[in-house]
Amino acid sequence: MPSAPRHSVPKIEIKPVQEVPEVRNDSQRPLKLPSRASEERISERRDTKKRGRPYGVLGVVGAVILTSIGGYLWLTHNQESTDDAQVEADVVPIGSRLFGQVEHVYVKDNQRVMAGQVVVSLDNADLRAKRDQAAADLDTAKAQADAADAQVRLTEASARGNLLTAKAAVVGSAEQAQGTASQIAASEAAVKRAQADAERSQSDLERTEQLMASNAATAQQLEHDKAVALVAEAAVDEAQARLQAARQTRGVALSQVAQARGHLDQTAPVDSQIGVAVANSALAKARVRSAEAQLKLAELQLSYTKIVAPADGSVSKLSVHEGQLVQVGQGVAEFIPNASYVLANFKETQIGRIRAGQRAEVKLDAYSGRTFAGTVESKSSGTGARFALLPPDNASGNFVKVVQRVPVRVRWSAPPNVSLQAGLSADVTVYVE
Repeated sequence: MPSAPRHSVPKIEIKPVQEVPEVRNDSQRPLKLPSRASEERISERRDTKKRGRPYGVLGVVGAVILTSIGGYLWLTHNQESTDDAQVEADVVPIGSRLFGQVEHVYVKDNQRVMAGQVVVSLDNADLRAKRDQAAADLDTAKAQADAADAQVRLTEASARGNLLTAKAAVVGSAEQAQGTASQIAASEAAVKRAQADAERSQSDLERTEQLMASNAATAQQLEHDKAVALVAEAAVDEAQARLQAARQTRGVALSQVAQARGHLDQTAPVDSQIGVAVANSALAKARVRSAEAQLKLAELQLSYTKIVAPADGSVSKLSVHEGQLVQVGQGVAEFIPNASYVLANFKETQIGRIRAGQRAEVKLDAYSGRTFAGTVESKSSGTGARFALLPPDNASGNFVKVVQRVPVRVRWSAPPNVSLQAGLSADVTVYVE
């Protein structure tokens, strides 16, 4: 700052000082009047003060600035702030899971929706038919399973009954075979008795014939003995026939015993027969489960014809219209949920003291003068540049050091009572201590 100009002092001729009469005040103290030289010295001191006054003002201003800076640093020493922040929400593209024709669009662009509210519906006539067919297949499978369960019970009862019958048949045929053995023995004894009677009758006939030759017997006696001999021979034939029949009966009885034993061996594996029936029942039940899965799949396919909002929020950028054909995975709208958060990008020199759980304050440019409470939720595991489409490669030789930014996610301590749009600018202050 330029110095103040000096005042030119005119030359004054010095004359002998005359005695000045002493003047006394009321308190009888002598007063001395200033001389010309003293007046000049006082004037010079005043000029010097005027020249130094601007420097004093600058000093005061500098002291005030330094004091303000020191006070600000002292007040904000436990805070980290950034204006590189914005409101974010997990924007979700809503797409179709089926190929079909748009039947109806239930919402308008930028309309708020509730969770589960239908946004777009597709034509579902063919899928309803498939659902009905799957339901009919399920009913058929259930009927077959019920029949298989009944067959298990029937097979178990039949197998056990056949086994008991076979055992009884073996016992009966064995007893019958044993009875035929007795019949054969009796028939053999009857044959022997008939043969003995025949021999005796033949002897009587021969003796009667000898007596007849000597006229010692009558013709009547001879006729009688011939008849008895013929009867005895017929009795022998009859006894031999009965013996043959008894032997044949025994053979049949023995064959029946073998047949009964074979049937017993055939019906003996009762558990195997029941196991086959149980396996068929399990197969029928598996078909029931398969039919249930097919029905569930058909119902899911049918439900996919209604594209719904996944949560409370708003729908924007509707891209379909009624009658339009959509492909699998084709987007129909963008869904912005009501749940939002703030993403603050702090410098890497600030991030060292920021921890999850620390208190934060958020100011939105859209709502000037209002402050919203938040809490640090997490820090990103990489800088923003690292997640860029083309991250920098410092090993390329073209290196310029730039202060990096680290995204910090801040959640609302309480849901803001204002309407928030994703992308709104914000100022974030984190209290690190």
